[in-house]
Amino acid sequence: MPIYYFMFEAIPNPDNPERNELAGAFVNCWVKGDDVDVALKEARKYINNQGWNVINIEEQDIANRDWYENDVDKAEYLECFEQAVNVGIAAIINSWPNEENDEQTNPE
Repeated sequence: MPIYYFMFEAIPNPDNPERNELAGAFVNCWVKGDDVDVALKEARKYINNQGWNVINIEEQDIANRDWYENDVDKAEYLECFEQAVNVGIAAIINSWPNEENDEQTNPE
């Protein structure tokens, strides 16, 4: 069964406890599935359950273990690929702060 890879841009859901501190995130997600549409739906559901709302799909592909095996800088991604193989889904959320909030707490 293929492992689909997606990179999404997301914003915090209203119920995300960090919604005031975080402006957004890029979410790398690996999903095992027979069909890209089902995998995409599962990825969106997983991300939503983590407190994020997908606003854009930045990348989409069928992942390959070879992409990660020979690159030390991608070791973290190999772990996610393996988790998706074994569990069905894995994700890394790379968030960035809300600059407005930063300016309020750190005025110049």
